[in-house]
Amino acid sequence: MHKLTKVVLDNGEMALYLDGYYLGSEEGNGQRMTLDEIATALQKVPDICLQNVERPCPPSEEWSWNDVAAEIFSPVVNGYNHWGVTVEAFMSRLSAYPADALCCGTFWLEEDFLEVDETLTPEEIHRAMEIATDHHDANIGYNWDSLRYAAELAKE
Repeated sequence: MHKLTKVVLDNGEMALYLDGYYLGSEEGNGQRMTLDEIATALQKVPDICLQNVERPCPPSEEWSWNDVAAEIFSPVVNGYNHWGVTVEAFMSRLSAYPADALCCGTFWLEEDFLEVDETLTPEEIHRAMEIATDHHDANIGYNWDSLRYAAELAKE
């Protein structure tokens, strides 16, 4: 995990460090770093790479940056935003953390969905996984009932 440190002096000046690497500073006069300057500074930190993504401005007048980010980081498949539903997608998401980072969770595989409905096709299983992900309630978690519900919706 990376550590971002903001150092603020009593005269109002401030500096940012990431893992001890100087990113930039601003004087007490309020002159601020631009996002481009911050991105350039972050590239000096080991294991940080910059990804430039260009997107059209959303047509809605009430768009937010999270709307844009959802299209980039959570691909839309069959109308559902989700983190991928493959082992590769889980591994990719987990690779952002050090191997010794604390973590708990569970995952369900194709055979688990076939336990609730053995007639599901591979496409329906994929859709059921997307539905289960999209409708996940952390207060309930994934359980046999939620998988059964997702499987029923996937067949509609």
